[in-house]
Amino acid sequence: MPTLTSQNNMYDYIICGGGMSGLSLVYQLSKSSLSKKNILIIDHERKTKNDRTWAFWEKIDNPFDEILFKKWDKVKIVDTLKLEKTYDLGEYKYKLLKGIDFYDFVNKHLDDFPNISFYLDTIDSISEHTDNVTVITKNKTKFEAEYVFDSTHQLDLKNSNNHNFLQHFKGLVIETKENTFEQDIPEMMNFGIPQKVAECRFMYVLPFSKNTAILEFTVFSENLLSEKEYDQSLFDYIKNELKITDYRVIEEEFGVIPMSDTEITEYPSKRIIRIGTSGGYTNPATGYTFSNTQKKLKKIVESLEKQHIDLLKTSIWQKRHNLYASTLLNVIQENRHSMAEVFDQLFSKNHISLVFKFLDGETNFREELKIMWSTPKVKFGMAFFAIILKKLKNAFL
Repeated sequence: MPTLTSQNNMYDYIICGGGMSGLSLVYQLSKSSLSKKNILIIDHERKTKNDRTWAFWEKIDNPFDEILFKKWDKVKIVDTLKLEKTYDLGEYKYKLLKGIDFYDFVNKHLDDFPNISFYLDTIDSISEHTDNVTVITKNKTKFEAEYVFDSTHQLDLKNSNNHNFLQHFKGLVIETKENTFEQDIPEMMNFGIPQKVAECRFMYVLPFSKNTAILEFTVFSENLLSEKEYDQSLFDYIKNELKITDYRVIEEEFGVIPMSDTEITEYPSKRIIRIGTSGGYTNPATGYTFSNTQKKLKKIVESLEKQHIDLLKTSIWQKRHNLYASTLLNVIQENRHSMAEVFDQLFSKNHISLVFKFLDGETNFREELKIMWSTPKVKFGMAFFAIILKKLKNAFL
C-alpha cells in the first residue's frame, strides 16, 4: 500500500482514521467485489506498535480469526466475595488479538493493492456536496470521494444531559520464573478487588502460556486515575492475589474508551458515514468495540455492493438496547447499586451465553425480560424511569 507524499485528488472512498475500524473497513473492502475501488486512508501515523490488545467474546468467525493470539472455550469469573466460577462458553469463544498482529497483517495484505493508498496528515474538515465529499487535511491538502468513512469525529462527552463515563485500563504483560498460570482458562473478570463509589473496577488475567500473561486493571468511572493508582493496583494484585514475587514486565499498555449514551449520528449525511466509536460501535455498557465493529462494517460493505447504504439506519425498536445501556450507566452514576455486584448477579443467574448475547444487543424481548429480572429490580427501575423522565423533559425544552 503506497504512502502518498503529494496530492492526488479523486477517490471512490476515503477513510478518515487508520486505526482498528479504518483498517478493518479497508480490509473488508479489499476482500469484496469492491476491491478495485480507489481508496485513500488518512491518518497522522501508520500503526506499527503493539499499542493495545483486544479481548472479546464471539460465536461466529470474524475476518481476523487466523491471526488470533489465543482462543478459549472456558473463562473464569471471580465475584465480589472472591468466589471463583468457571463457565463453559458453549457456542461462544473468548478471543485475544494483539494490536501489532492486526496492524502487520492488514498492512501486509494491502501491499498487494496499488489502488489503496495512505496519506499522513490529520483531518481539518469534511463537507458533502451534491455528488461527492471533500476532505481537507490540516496542511490544506484537498481530496474528494464518492463516500467518506470517518472514525475521527469526537463524541460530545461534556453534555450533562447524558451519562458520560470512561473505561480506562492499564495492562502489564509479565513473565514469571515458575509455571504460574492456567493457560486454558483465562480470568475474564475479577470483581474481588477494592471498589469505589460510583465506579466499577475489575482485573483480568489472560494467560499466553504457563508463565506469561497479560494482567489488566480496568475501571468504569467519570475520571481517569493517576499513574500511581493504576500501578499500585496491578502490583498489589500480582503480589497479594496471584502470590507472584519473581517476575519481569515485558510490555505495558494503557487505553481509554468512552462509555457514553450521548446521541450519535452514524449517518450525518448521504455520503458521510461514521465508523468505530464515532459511529456508535462501542457498547456504552461494556466498552467492547472490536467484534461489533466487524459485524457493522460487514453490513456496510454488503450495502455498498448493493448500492443501498441508506438502508442501514437503526430502527427505533433496535435502539432499545441503548436504553438498557443508559439504565446501567445511570445506576453507576447515581450510585444506586454496586456495579460489580450487578455483574455478579448477571452471570450467576443467567447462562453466560445469554449475558453475552444481551450485551451484544442480539437478544429478543423475552430474553431481555429474563436478564432484567436478574438485576436489582427496584434500583434499575428507578434508573429506567429517571432516564425516561429526562428524555421527556429534554424533548419539550
